[in-house]
Amino acid sequence: MNNSSEMMVPEGFFQKHRWSILLGLLMLLMLLDGLDDRYGWASTAGLWGLSFLFLGVVGATERNTFLRITMAVPVMAWFVLLIMAEFFGMTVNGGLYALAALMLFGSMIISFRQLFAPVHSEYERLSSGVFGYLLIAMLWGLAYWRIEAAYPGSFNMPEDIAGQKAGFVYFSMITMTTVGYGEITPAASLTRIMTGMQAIVGTMFVAIFIGRIVGRLK
Repeated sequence: MNNSSEMMVPEGFFQKHRWSILLGLLMLLMLLDGLDDRYGWASTAGLWGLSFLFLGVVGATERNTFLRITMAVPVMAWFVLLIMAEFFGMTVNGGLYALAALMLFGSMIISFRQLFAPVHSEYERLSSGVFGYLLIAMLWGLAYWRIEAAYPGSFNMPEDIAGQKAGFVYFSMITMTTVGYGEITPAASLTRIMTGMQAIVGTMFVAIFIGRIVGRLK
């Protein structure tokens, strides 16, 4: 009896603090992106860390739901492609990027749902909201990065950060917060429209997020 209760502790801890754990992991992955240009291991560590992030999101989703099954399928495909790339040397970057974008979008939807779903504490609701906000920045940053790779010159930027994913995630974050330092600017019609849309989405997300948190505290 004692053994079974001890085995349930890890699962209970994750269920109670799942969004705080996922938020911490996401922030760590974003910091690892900034080390890509200095340390070769940072890219590999980031890919495997992203794998655990996706697994965690699937685990945090309500059990026996269509959304959980829908997220589980691309996560399994992600692991297959990652193993093919890391252990068999196969080139599957296009598939990994497409799956990453799909799962980041799905994770964002799941975290947004938590703003309106029952949670263990308001602290967890806060963590899920921040998690979703950072995911929006990461997803848009990934899109900007691939657009610049496919169509060079879509952005005006310093040469020392051209082609680095971290530079586009940074641009995405300052666009969402409407800071706009100006060292990176969109130079094509598509990227201008995308940055405008991101600024609107980021502002709306913050308004909904704050309104939901304040409404729950009343």
